[in-house]
Amino acid sequence: MVAEPVLATVEMLNLAYSKVSDFISSLTNATYNTNIYDKVSKFNPFTEDHHFQPTKSLWEKVEDHIVEHRLAYISVLSVGIGLGGYFQYKSKASEPKNGLRRRVRKLPNGARRDAVLLVGSPTEPLTRLMALDLEKRGFIVYLTILDEKDEKYVEANSIMEDLDYLNLSDSYSFDMHLSKFRKLLQMPVVPFVGAEPHTLNLLGIVLAPLLYFPIGPIENITVASWLKVNERLNVYLKLLSSGLVSMAREHKSKLIVVYPNVVRNLTIPYHAPEAVFQSSVHSLFTALSRELYTQNIPVTHIRMGNLNVSSHDKSYDKSKISSLVASEMKGWNEDVKSIYADRFAKAEYRANPIRSTGKGTSLRDFYHTIFDVLYSKNPPKVIYCGTGARTYEWILRFLPQSFLDLVLR
Repeated sequence: MVAEPVLATVEMLNLAYSKVSDFISSLTNATYNTNIYDKVSKFNPFTEDHHFQPTKSLWEKVEDHIVEHRLAYISVLSVGIGLGGYFQYKSKASEPKNGLRRRVRKLPNGARRDAVLLVGSPTEPLTRLMALDLEKRGFIVYLTILDEKDEKYVEANSIMEDLDYLNLSDSYSFDMHLSKFRKLLQMPVVPFVGAEPHTLNLLGIVLAPLLYFPIGPIENITVASWLKVNERLNVYLKLLSSGLVSMAREHKSKLIVVYPNVVRNLTIPYHAPEAVFQSSVHSLFTALSRELYTQNIPVTHIRMGNLNVSSHDKSYDKSKISSLVASEMKGWNEDVKSIYADRFAKAEYRANPIRSTGKGTSLRDFYHTIFDVLYSKNPPKVIYCGTGARTYEWILRFLPQSFLDLVLR
């Protein structure tokens, strides 16, 4: 009685095995009768087909595709990074700074104490605007006088009466001027009768940007123009070598250097004086920041893009560029005109839209940036402010030099 169920079970298993075997055989025959086997056999690593190439890995295929279409990838990546950085900057710029009203902190008796030394020429509009904004926010501002032209301008313009000055034009000894300035900072100040005396606190030293440079072919730029650019760079070198750093160390002041970033990155043709000067300033203060890093003397680079320094629209205007090109070429001799006139005009039509990208960032954002760095406990080493300041720097890092040559040539 027991054996019958066992036999029945074995027969059922044999029947199932037979049906499965028949099904697999039918599928195998169907596969052999199609071209699927031929396609699959090509992936056999042991095939004897000598024309067969080993299959590349997924990473190798991706790498080959990137190399083949590298310009497209670089362009898309550059635009993406630029847009991402721009929107991140705008979002952070719109955030409130912990409720800070951006007004200078005063002493309990209402007296002002925080001072700023602004190194720049009062004849330059942006430097004047920076000085006046810092003064309105409550700083005691000391603006440098670099030459006789600056001295005459200050004497003739009453708008600068509320500012104090550090005159560097009457002597080549910067050590003497800085020594007097240090003694001034150490002198007790009595803001009003009966008030407790205090000394000034040099919160920061701001190096204002130089924006106006001669343009044109390098061989046509005069020696006097090169010397004038070099004199401005020498101002920085003399100050740094005459006690400016030790004064910053003594007062725990912040060093802030402001310079345009677009021409420095792209090295636009016919703008060699500006490219040389801004690159020198960048290299000088980058080296200085690394030297002073362990001494807790912060050096911050504010790399400027396009700022809206006037009320009217400064967008790309062909008539303005045409007028600029014509006035610049008036002083050229005929030989220089015959060689460079056409290329200079074309280069300016390409460069001006880059240097004047739309309306630009408002000056208020620029002022807020400087103020925030002055009162920051740990100021960043680099800050970008202005349209195009960050974008063109990233483009230079990713795009090949040959591409920029085609665009700017």
